[in-house]
Amino acid sequence: MRFRPLFFCIALLFALATPSAHAESAVKTPQRIVSLSPGVTEMLFALGLGKKIVGDTVYCDYPEAAKKITKIGDVRPNYEKIVALKPDMIVVDGVAEKSAAARLKQLHQPVFVVLPSSFAAVENSLLALGRATGRSEQARGVVAGMERKRLQAAALAKTHVGRRPRVFFVATLRPLWTAGRGTFVDDVIAIAGGDNSASTVQGYAEYSKELLVSKPPDVIFAGEHDLKTIRTDPALRQLPAIRANRVAGDGGEMIQRPGPRLADAALYIAHVLYGGGR
Repeated sequence: MRFRPLFFCIALLFALATPSAHAESAVKTPQRIVSLSPGVTEMLFALGLGKKIVGDTVYCDYPEAAKKITKIGDVRPNYEKIVALKPDMIVVDGVAEKSAAARLKQLHQPVFVVLPSSFAAVENSLLALGRATGRSEQARGVVAGMERKRLQAAALAKTHVGRRPRVFFVATLRPLWTAGRGTFVDDVIAIAGGDNSASTVQGYAEYSKELLVSKPPDVIFAGEHDLKTIRTDPALRQLPAIRANRVAGDGGEMIQRPGPRLADAALYIAHVLYGGGR
């Protein structure tokens, strides 16, 4: 399933946060973990903790094993179900799920908050989770892998001489929303050597077609369905990027979720911008 509904809700809930991670309450080696977001679930699996996850959301579908875990809701968690699972760690994305973290604290649940607001913050979140779960070595290995891909993306960007290409990321098309400055998507675009053409807006925000036409991007990233619609829109199909076919799929969940696959997203975007990839 596509991740668009959750991505849009995150956009509405988004608030800036310091790029770091911290524990509110957690045991040293938890045995029963609940995840409240797909990005967190991917982090936990990357650390080898999949078998300890007893609950996650309906959007948690990667890796495949995540689909089989008991579901505790969507962007509106079922708190009674969470408590009934008797978790000894509940990992919450504090950027998108502040209200959930607050409610769980009121219920005296063992909340562990991560703040994956940027590429570096995702790495910090992984390291913090590693320390809290006895998986520090695994966390360092995952972060090292992310760094290798980040450097590969940066190396591709260095092959380009001249102005960095302006990139526009379509979060949703109707209404048109994008990822502005202060988002992990903006960070990944920069790592890949692009210039976010929506940097005039803060966070995840609605963006007018008029503004998009007046500040045309060089490359557009969007979901495949949205790309088909853009090509038939009377105004948007006149954009230079559309006429020159400088468009690409958005990379799916790997760029829509603040997890380990952000490194793959950076490398994918760099290949599109500089390596001839699509």
